Amino acid sequence: MKRLGRVLICLVMVSAMLLAGCSQSTGKTESQDSSKGEIPKVKLKFATEPYPDHTVPYIGIEQKFFEDVGIELETVDSIDADKVPSVLVAGTYDFASGAPSLFIPSMGQGEFTTFAFSNLFLGYSVMAPEGTKTYSDFVDEGMSGEEAIKAALGQMKGKIFTYPSESAIKPFIDLCFQKAGMTLDDVENEVIDDSNGVALMLSGRADFKVGGVPSAATLASNGFVPILSAKDIVESAEASIDSEEVRSILHNGWTTTKKWADENHDTVLRLASVCFRINQYVNDNPEDAAKIHVNYVNSLAGTEFSEEEVQGLYSTSIPLYTWEMQVPWFEDEGDPLYWEYEIGSTLKMYESEGLFKEEEYKPSDIVSADGVYKELKELKTQAEENLEKLSDVEGEAAELKEKAEYQYSIFNYLDAKNFSEQALEAAK
Repeated sequence: MKRLGRVLICLVMVSAMLLAGCSQSTGKTESQDSSKGEIPKVKLKFATEPYPDHTVPYIGIEQKFFEDVGIELETVDSIDADKVPSVLVAGTYDFASGAPSLFIPSMGQGEFTTFAFSNLFLGYSVMAPEGTKTYSDFVDEGMSGEEAIKAALGQMKGKIFTYPSESAIKPFIDLCFQKAGMTLDDVENEVIDDSNGVALMLSGRADFKVGGVPSAATLASNGFVPILSAKDIVESAEASIDSEEVRSILHNGWTTTKKWADENHDTVLRLASVCFRINQYVNDNPEDAAKIHVNYVNSLAGTEFSEEEVQGLYSTSIPLYTWEMQVPWFEDEGDPLYWEYEIGSTLKMYESEGLFKEEEYKPSDIVSADGVYKELKELKTQAEENLEKLSDVEGEAAELKEKAEYQYSIFNYLDAKNFSEQALEAAK
């Protein structure tokens, strides 16, 4: 009997240990109740791609923006773009910086959702040796945009064209050749990674190249010129998912699996607030942001950007859109940058290639940033209404009001609403 009692005690202890372990799982917030005036603490694992547009979050890490909303990033790693979907599915990382279009080919592998937009990637361009005529040159000569595209790309026929195999770049290349009335059969293709492609260009063993921002910047610093860019193509984009031109740009953002997002809804809202705060900081303090950013870009991407070059990227290749600047993305269907168009157009491209059945996926299956933005906007309104009622409070209510105002100022409208409600309760 005593032996049975000892066994039962051991079983109880083991069960308690298992339950304790489960309660500490990474990123779980919904089971945690926040104390008055406190934000639940969570530890997350974050993956970024090693490019300028995806290393922007390091600015927020340096500035302690994540900690201000209760988030500790216990792991932050830079990994290759094509590995991001698999590591999210495996649970190696909780969320990652990436373009939603990048995840479309992997939707059969897992259900992903981009819950916040960071910047607009306009960086893809066809690079060529100095002296090659550009799209702008042809437009200046009196050609229409369509004619200029055909003339610029027509210079590539029979020449060596190098580009990496990354899926995110493919839509831009396909669109360029389609707009020019050409196919990849019209050129000699050399599909290799960016650094080797740059080496081929520098040695004269390749004539044209498309790659990421670092490779384009390296080539530009060596006298090469962009003869056709995403900015050139998107100028005439139609505001529709039927527009092929909108595929030349990418809405970059923060992505996770739908399962993780559903289980960690409040954390998703707080992460989105950090994303908006980083964007605001970069727009308000581009010089200071570039001083932080440049070291991470160069160490992770192997580039040699100067602070001035990184600052220039913010206004050219990777403009970061603030909370206010993103309003048209979610509320103006007449804007070519409306969130559905790029995703919907890219889906149509893959449908035409037989990767998916027609309408197998919708933009809303890939992106939830519109819903997150709408919810944050509603929380913002609630917080504002609560704060208006707290003008003359004192004591605990005043302390909670101050916390609510701070969270409001950093776009964390969830806790601004929570703390302002607590302040109203304390003021009774």
